[in-house]
Amino acid sequence: MFKLLTEEATQKVSQEYGRRRAILILLAFILLAVVAIVGLLPSYVLSTIRALEVEERARITSSMKSKGDEAELDAWLTKINLALQTLSPKLDRDRPSEIIEQIIDQKIGGIYLISFSWAKDKGKSEMLVRGIARDRQTLLSFKDRLNDSGDFAAVTLPISELASDKDIDFQINLSRISTP
Repeated sequence: MFKLLTEEATQKVSQEYGRRRAILILLAFILLAVVAIVGLLPSYVLSTIRALEVEERARITSSMKSKGDEAELDAWLTKINLALQTLSPKLDRDRPSEIIEQIIDQKIGGIYLISFSWAKDKGKSEMLVRGIARDRQTLLSFKDRLNDSGDFAAVTLPISELASDKDIDFQINLSRISTP
């Protein structure tokens, strides 16, 4: 149908199409601008309000005079930082929780572990395990399992512990193999 028009009519129709395209593009840009303004205006207003609030707080705190507690607060902060450095994981090489896990992994039925005590003296760590064994054979089996595990350098069970036959209260000293 477009090809049946005269040259002048074809030109008028193309100009009309051009105008309508321009109007549609303009309306799309206007719609995009409105959506952007509606979407971004609340965050802009909130950030402006927060900036003013921060400026006001800074003005108030700068006008306040110090009360003389700075030295005390600095000492407290130094003490806390020292405590945090002491608890630093870089300094924790012995990891008693790993030793306890290794002992629990070797535990057999009939052994009831009551307490764990850990001590470190001159670079050597030692674990003291207290518990109750159902009978003498169970206690000896537990001691042998700890020896055979290869995790401990020395497993010491006092002979006096083996005096009774049932419900034996025991105390085992374990020295951990040194790891570099």
